Amino acid sequence: WRNFCVSDTFEPGSPSKVLTVSAALEENLVTPNTHFFCDGYQTIAGYNVKCTAFQKGGHGDLALDETLMVSCNDAMMQMAAMEKKETFKKYQDLFNLGSKTGIDLPGEADASTLVYQVDNMGPMDLATNSFGQNYNCTMVQMAAAFASTINGGYYYEPHIVKQILNESGSVVKKNDRLLVRETVSASTSDFIRRALVRTVAEGT
Repeated sequence: WRNFCVSDTFEPGSPSKVLTVSAALEENLVTPNTHFFCDGYQTIAGYNVKCTAFQKGGHGDLALDETLMVSCNDAMMQMAAMEKKETFKKYQDLFNLGSKTGIDLPGEADASTLVYQVDNMGPMDLATNSFGQNYNCTMVQMAAAFASTINGGYYYEPHIVKQILNESGSVVKKNDRLLVRETVSASTSDFIRRALVRTVAEGT
């Protein structure tokens, strides 16, 4: 009866990269025309943190949407460094990572102790968090956050049950959409959506 998506946590990995890019766009640290150069790694606190294309010598020059299309860890680390830990954490909170969503299922995990705070987030933590590693959240937390980036920036409380009917077909309970907050602007949401559509279309 245990629902892993609600009651257990995981490292979200690459799906969280849309959150890193969204934060950079919202804070005007990048524009859709910004380019990044991936040489296969970033040196953080004396260690080389590899990109997915490390063995190929990196992805090379990437436009902002291409950093999502090829899932570039190097570019994400560069963006997180631009954001700094205060801004990065601000958007983790805005996207509700680590906090219960209020979904109408039992046993939702409290992952608040599994995400970093500003006072204990070091350079390596910021770097690895930028591409979804070294912190945990639930799948439903990630799904709700991700959805907000592509539906105009609206973060809704997730629900499984839309309505409950009685034997005669009458509605006895209805779960209306509950808007919790706005996470990103319409322009950022449009950029993320188009980047993901292009990713699917081009099969990258």
